[in-house]
Amino acid sequence: MNYAITLESPKDIDAIETLIEDAFGPGRRTRTVFQFRDGRAPLAEFGFVAHLDGDMVASIRFWPVVLPNGQTVPLLGPLAVRPEIRGLGIGRALIRKGIDAVMESGAPAILIIGDPGYYAPFGFRVDTVHDLDMGGPVMPLALMGLEFVEGSLSGQSGTVTPVPADV
Repeated sequence: MNYAITLESPKDIDAIETLIEDAFGPGRRTRTVFQFRDGRAPLAEFGFVAHLDGDMVASIRFWPVVLPNGQTVPLLGPLAVRPEIRGLGIGRALIRKGIDAVMESGAPAILIIGDPGYYAPFGFRVDTVHDLDMGGPVMPLALMGLEFVEGSLSGQSGTVTPVPADV
């Protein structure tokens, strides 16, 4: 299997939206995490797609969120992979690519609402964000964080908020 990971481009947007809709369904808009995306642009420098045989088959995006101390960090998600190719490592490769890009940017941390069993091997931890919340329920998933700068998440308490919506 030969796939290529590239930075998301404007020509990928429709395919990404279709992939996300197929992966998460219309109910995704009712989840707490959607409030952080609705009316806002993803962080373009951290958005990646995977192409297999010329077709876009997976994507990862990050969104800016504001920590209780006023600092903005990226929120990972969604990661979406076409069902027929799940388990082949493309999603994991996208996560590693995204983490590397965020780390190289100098951001102090990444947040995610996801499955700890899947994201813990990448360094995401629940205990890092034990005093943070997202302003709504996240179950059955969990809020997790990956710190590049010690204390950037674990040293805070309060509610993570969306950045102002794009006009």
